[in-house]
Amino acid sequence: MQKVLGGKDFDIFIGNSMVHVIEATVKITDGRTVKKVRGIPKGFIDGPVEGEVTLKLDHENWLIVQAQAEQAGSWKGIEPFDVAFNAEVAAGKKNIEAFGCLPQLEELLNIKADGGEEDTTSIKCPITSPDFVKINGVPYLTADEVRDL
Repeated sequence: MQKVLGGKDFDIFIGNSMVHVIEATVKITDGRTVKKVRGIPKGFIDGPVEGEVTLKLDHENWLIVQAQAEQAGSWKGIEPFDVAFNAEVAAGKKNIEAFGCLPQLEELLNIKADGGEEDTTSIKCPITSPDFVKINGVPYLTADEVRDL
């Protein structure tokens, strides 16, 4: 039996800094819609795209992002950064790159008064770059969509 890809297999980089996450997601909203004639599907129309990375961090790894805020002079002063998720096992690889991620604190504090769980922070990062997302090196957007951007 081969080992299958799991969350523990991913190395995650915010810019050049490696972080360990409790949870992470990369979501894409593809705004293509179906064109209809008299209510019958007949092709499709391109629409807007959006992407967002969400990172749930423990305190130790949150401090890595905190250092970037200190360097920038404020949390809102942090420039968009790239986030890479890289993993490879015998069964295959999955490398997701999200470009121009704009960090926004979403859940600054998550604690339980009775203890037993560590404090966590969630950061959502809308994707701001026309490089958008690459999946195993293949861009999500077509070259035609991002021409002259």
